[in-house]
Amino acid sequence: MSTRQKTVKKPKAAKEAEKQSTKLPASTILKNVGRAAALLLIAGIASPVSQLNLSPVYGSIPSSLHHQRSMTVTAIAALIARNSVKKYVPDSVSEYIAIIAYWTPVIQFLLFPYSSQLGIEYGPLIIESATYFPLLFLSVYAAFDLLDCIDLSQFNLPNTIKQILLPMASYFTVSTTSKLAGASLPSLVGTHFFFTRVGFQMLLASASAFLTPNRIILAAFPAILHTLYANPHDPSEGALARANATLAATHNFTILARQESNTGYVSVLENHADAAFRLLRCDHSLLGGEWLVTPDAYAKGQRQRETIFSVFVLLEAVRLVETPAAALPAADTSALVIGLGIGTAPNALIAHGINTTIVELDPVVHAYATKYFALSPNHNAVIDDAVAYVARTSRSHPASYTYIIHDVFTGGAEPAALFTKEFLTGLYELLTPDGAVAINYAGDLALGSTQLVLNTIHAVFPACRLFRDQPRAADHVPGGPDFINMVVFCVKDDRGRGKDALRFRAATEADVMGSLARRNYLQPKKELEIAYEYVPTERGGREMTRADVGELEKYHKEGAVSHWRIMRTVLPDGVWEMW
Repeated sequence: MSTRQKTVKKPKAAKEAEKQSTKLPASTILKNVGRAAALLLIAGIASPVSQLNLSPVYGSIPSSLHHQRSMTVTAIAALIARNSVKKYVPDSVSEYIAIIAYWTPVIQFLLFPYSSQLGIEYGPLIIESATYFPLLFLSVYAAFDLLDCIDLSQFNLPNTIKQILLPMASYFTVSTTSKLAGASLPSLVGTHFFFTRVGFQMLLASASAFLTPNRIILAAFPAILHTLYANPHDPSEGALARANATLAATHNFTILARQESNTGYVSVLENHADAAFRLLRCDHSLLGGEWLVTPDAYAKGQRQRETIFSVFVLLEAVRLVETPAAALPAADTSALVIGLGIGTAPNALIAHGINTTIVELDPVVHAYATKYFALSPNHNAVIDDAVAYVARTSRSHPASYTYIIHDVFTGGAEPAALFTKEFLTGLYELLTPDGAVAINYAGDLALGSTQLVLNTIHAVFPACRLFRDQPRAADHVPGGPDFINMVVFCVKDDRGRGKDALRFRAATEADVMGSLARRNYLQPKKELEIAYEYVPTERGGREMTRADVGELEKYHKEGAVSHWRIMRTVLPDGVWEMW
C-alpha cells in the first residue's frame, strides 16, 4: 500500500479565507506603499540626473538616444522577471539600491576615459547599463515586492485589470517623475553645492540609504571617499585642482573656471602652447574662443585677442548691409543680440557706439564672457528666455532695433522654438523699417531640417542672402553631407527689389578695428554665398510654426552625433572627459 498521501485541492472560498486571515495591518500596508512610492520616485529622479552626468562627455542629445527606450525595457523586465528570480535574490534586495547609487560616480569616473572607444552611438547606453539601469531594475523590483501587500480582490475589477494595475502604476510613477524632474532640475542646477551633477547623485544615494538602513551600506564607504576626495567631477575646489593637475600634465590645458548652470556644464579652458588660446565650453560644445596674444603671435602681427571661429566675425557684417539706417550716427542706432557666446559680435557693435541689448538665457555664460573674454559692460543685459523676451517686447516696443543678431546654436542642435515662424515674426516686428538681421544657423545643407529653417526665414523676411563661413571641403561629394555654419542676412524692407535690395558696402579700416580676423572674414565673400530659392506654401514649400518644432527636433539626433565627432577633433578626448 502506498504511503504517499493524496493532495487535497482547497476550494476557492478556503483560499480567500486563508488570505483574509493573513491580511497585514493597515499601518503596515501604508508603510509598505510609502516605501515603494519613495523608491520609485528616487528611480524617476535618478533618470535625468544620469543624463546630466553624461552630457559633458557625450552631449545632452546623444546621451538620450537610447535612454527612454532602455528605461521602459528595464522597468518591464523587473516587473516580469520578479516571480522567476524571486527565489534567487534575497528579500533585502532594496538595500543594494543605495550601494549602486553611491558607486555610480565612481563607475562613471572609471568609464569616461573610454568614451571615444565606446563610441557616441552606444557609449552612453553602456555606461548607464553599469549605473542607472541596475538601480532602476532593483527599485522597480523592490517597490513591486512591497506592493504585494495590497489586496485587490476586494475590488470588483476584471482579473486582467487586477494583474496589470500595480505594474502599470509603478511604471507610470517612474516615468512621470522622470519627465517632471527633467523639466525642473535645470532651474536648480548650480544653485547649491548639492544641486550639482555629483551632488544630485549623492543626495539620491543618501535618500536610498535612509529608506533601507542596514550595515551593508559600509560597502559604499570607499565610493563615498573617492567621490569626495578623488573624483575630478566633484564641484569642490580640490576636485578642480585635481582636474587641472591631470589636464596640465597630459594636454597642456587649465580650467580657469567652471560652473554648472541652467543650460549645462559651463567652463573656461586655456591652452598654454605657443599658439595659446582660451575657450568657453558648455557641455560637449564650444560657445566661442580666442587666440591669446603671445610673444610668438605678436611677432606675427597679432596685437589683440582674435576670435578662433570666423562665423562670429561674419555676423558683424550686419552693419555692412546697405540700408538708409547705415547712414545714421551710431548713437541713433540700436542692436539686439540673441545668444551671447563669448561676446565677439556684441563687443564689436558696442565698440562702434551702437546701443546694444544682449539676451542670454544662462547667467554663468554672461558672467564668464565678462570676466574671461572682456565683454564690454556698456550694454543692456537681459538674462531671460529669448522666446518670452521677443514675444513681450515685439508687442510693447515694436521697431526698436536697427540690427538684430540671432546666434543660438550649441551642442549639435538649436532651440527649435527660436526658428519658428512666430519667433522670426517677432524679430521682424522688432526691426526698424530700414533694419537688417543676421541669423547664424549650423546645419547640413543636405538635410530637410536645414531646408525647413531656411524656407521659414525666407517666408518672414522679404530679401535674404546666405553665406557659409568656410569654403566647401575639396573632397565634398555633390549631394553628400555638408555640415556648416552659415549666416543668413535679411532686410525688413526690400523696396520691391527682392534679393537685389540686400547689398553690402565695403568694410573700412574703422570696421576692421585692427583685427586680423575681421580683415579676413568680416566682408561677405561672393564665392562663399549659398544659392537658395524660397518656395512658398502654395507651391509646396514648408514653414515651421510652433506646432511643427518636432519636425526639426527629429533631425537633432543625427546633427548632434555629427557635432560630437567634430568636437572630438577640435579638442583631445581627455579634455572633454575630465570636464
